[in-house]
Amino acid sequence: MNTPHTDPTRLTVDYHDGRSDQAQAVSIWVSQGMLELAGHGILRQIPIHQVQWPDQTDEPGACIIQLPGGGTLRAADRLAWDAWQAQQNLTPAASFAKNRQSWRWSLVATLMLLAICAASYVFALPTNNG
Repeated sequence: MNTPHTDPTRLTVDYHDGRSDQAQAVSIWVSQGMLELAGHGILRQIPIHQVQWPDQTDEPGACIIQLPGGGTLRAADRLAWDAWQAQQNLTPAASFAKNRQSWRWSLVATLMLLAICAASYVFALPTNNG
């Protein structure tokens, strides 16, 4: 029988409920489309689609998962988090994360904004007839 400490489908993270300053250690796992949290006096189920998952990055350090209602989960071990997230098939699309951080897309968006402003100035302003 697997215990929460040896079950590879569970991960221990810090849980902030959004109301108190104190963090509590909880085990999390995914079951039937729900993220489940269990800890000392805590048993909570959250639909997967309501959880804001962090992007998968190469940056070391903790990752923070946003829960509905202002709560957060904080995973201090980034490698363990990435492995658990991949095992649960919760990995965001890598191409989306790369595109969102791309300087080329930022440049294209800036140029498009400037073109819209210039076109608005030329074509949308009324002419001054004296």
